[in-house]
Amino acid sequence: MIRKLILSAVIATATLTGLAAVPARADGGPPALLPHHRFEVVARRGASDWQSKGTFRLHARAELLAVRLRQQGYTVEIRQF
Repeated sequence: MIRKLILSAVIATATLTGLAAVPARADGGPPALLPHHRFEVVARRGASDWQSKGTFRLHARAELLAVRLRQQGYTVEIRQF
């Protein structure tokens, strides 16, 4: 019985300490956009030269265009500058 009381006290203390370590609210704002990060999508088909297909501030948008171009048969690179 004493073991159960000690175990309950340890678990209760650990639970309360763990809850106190969690922040009160999460910051749910949009991700910060750094002005110096740009992503350029360049593509080519066959042995032709690389052509710029677009410049984006978000990598996700550049990746969406890259996927579309790959589906159309282009070789695609995303370059960060």
